[in-house]
Amino acid sequence: MNSSDIPFKPVRLLAVLASFIFCSLVVSGRLLQFQVFQHEEISALADEIGVEKRPVLPTRGIIYDRHMEALAVSVTVKTVIAEPIRIKNIRMAADTLASILDLDPEELMHRMSDPSHRKYLVVKRRIDPAVASYILSLGMNGVYMVDEGMRVYPHRNLASHTLGFVNMAGEGVAGLEQQYENELRGEEGLAVYKTDALGRSYDKQVIKPPKAANSIVLSIDSSIQSLAQRELASGVEAHHAAAGVAIVMESDTGKILALANYPDFNCNRYGEYPNQVWRNRAVQDQYEPGSTLKVVTASAALEEGLVKLHETIDCQMGSIILGGHTFHDHKPYGLLTFGEVIENSSNVGAIKLGMRLGKEPLYRWLCSFGFGSATGVDLPAEAEGFLRKPEDWSALSIGSISFGHEISVTSMQVLTAVNIVATGGYKLRPSVVDRVVSDKGEVVYRHEPEPVRVMRSETAAAMQNILEGVVLNGTGTRAFLQGYRSAGKTGTAQKIENGRFSKTRYVASFVGFAPLPDSRITILVLIDEPEGDIYGGDVAAPVFRKIAREALINLQIPAVPSGGLPETG
Repeated sequence: MNSSDIPFKPVRLLAVLASFIFCSLVVSGRLLQFQVFQHEEISALADEIGVEKRPVLPTRGIIYDRHMEALAVSVTVKTVIAEPIRIKNIRMAADTLASILDLDPEELMHRMSDPSHRKYLVVKRRIDPAVASYILSLGMNGVYMVDEGMRVYPHRNLASHTLGFVNMAGEGVAGLEQQYENELRGEEGLAVYKTDALGRSYDKQVIKPPKAANSIVLSIDSSIQSLAQRELASGVEAHHAAAGVAIVMESDTGKILALANYPDFNCNRYGEYPNQVWRNRAVQDQYEPGSTLKVVTASAALEEGLVKLHETIDCQMGSIILGGHTFHDHKPYGLLTFGEVIENSSNVGAIKLGMRLGKEPLYRWLCSFGFGSATGVDLPAEAEGFLRKPEDWSALSIGSISFGHEISVTSMQVLTAVNIVATGGYKLRPSVVDRVVSDKGEVVYRHEPEPVRVMRSETAAAMQNILEGVVLNGTGTRAFLQGYRSAGKTGTAQKIENGRFSKTRYVASFVGFAPLPDSRITILVLIDEPEGDIYGGDVAAPVFRKIAREALINLQIPAVPSGGLPETG
């Protein structure tokens, strides 16, 4: 039977033809639906599936000192990235990478197996260039390198508490790195990568370039900062103290030339230090100031006309009863002039001045000098201190507060307050950043001093002479500067321990300025819990002297022939 004998069946042919036409119409209809009616929806879905978006980080801004010496810079380092979706044997890849990068293989295996990391996993940041080259030479599918910025501090411990540091994610988390994060970080850009059906990325395109970061220029002088850190460390260690603070301020502008804390830390290796070492004691630690607060009490009484310069005050041989409590002097003084009360740091004399003022005026003057509120210095986590309102004072409070107890302050507050005397009666907001500059060198922001008159220039001049007497004849003779006229005030305060004044734990301090009559620098030195000698005049004043003299020489301020003694006739 040949083919010609097979009967022709048109029905079967028609059925096949109809099926073909029907399928064609269905396919054409679906194409019409996808390509015309649902074009935008399908395109968006394709983009979502076929494109992966990743941020592009800008290079972090530089931090300079006042002489444009770089204190914090960013360098490019390699980071190992894995795309587990492209890796055939994750177990082998995890073991290999872990052995090279000194990681826990099980922990890395767990991370690489996590569904949320299928397309992108940071294996390890900041690896050695030689290690990066070795990993690349292995040709591991799904493992590659990206460039990231790493913060480097060329001077290691220099100004560590002022600069702060940047964490592994590139975020400023302490100091100026935190305070000026928005300026230093810049603005992220955006890159897109095409991905294939297996989720593998390729063909990077930057669709939004990153916005360049700004840099900041500090008022910090690296030479004076190094000097302050060296002398502070020496002073703390010599007295076996727990810690210390030293701040150097430009008197007429409020700009900080040096801010030192001891102990300090290496910003490049901040993680190797206990967290408490990171704390900026100069602005965060609060303490009872003791006799340095007598500067405010005396200035207020003089400004209010409640005492005359050469008036004699009976210090009652070193004791006075107030509210049923006896207050004592460190020595029994009888009749002292107003100036001698401050020179010899008489508590009894200061209490009598405070009582002349009264609660409300004393409180008002303390507020005017900046106590009970933050100074506004451009550093994070500044404490406000503690000053109760007069209605909350006890019968003892006016006595205690007059010579620096029942009030908590920061070192920055005391420095700013005494600087009012140094400036002739003006209060200035302390600052660390002089200006912010763009990547093109344009000034985005500049700190401009805004002096506020607190007391008359005549009162300030009289207080300058009295505080010079502290250095020449009183409790601060160890702060005397050969070749420069200087002034200042000692402070010694017992710390509170279990609700009582400790008999073994003290805060010793000295705050002063030089040279007179037109001060250029104001300096505070604080030594926390010295052993043996406890008085500010013995412990902190010598550190002030060493810092002040070298700082004045560094600033090219010539010494005077009188050898620091007051000019005569």
